[in-house]
Amino acid sequence: MAEQGYKPSQAVPISGVYRVEHNGHREPHEATLLQGEIFPVCAVCRDAVRFTLEHRANDIREDEDFLPSE
Repeated sequence: MAEQGYKPSQAVPISGVYRVEHNGHREPHEATLLQGEIFPVCAVCRDAVRFTLEHRANDIREDEDFLPSE
């Protein structure tokens, strides 16, 4: 199965660590994005940047052991 690549302006479907691949001006790197955020545009390669989920990561703010006490 091919990996799903995401483009700027799409909604982040799953919280996790994403591989970020630019259009030649920078080496690939990783970034953490949260579900519901929007994949950002790169300041240099604009909308040619692509994002691929490396692994899921849960938002700690949604973990019942770390919810604020009332």
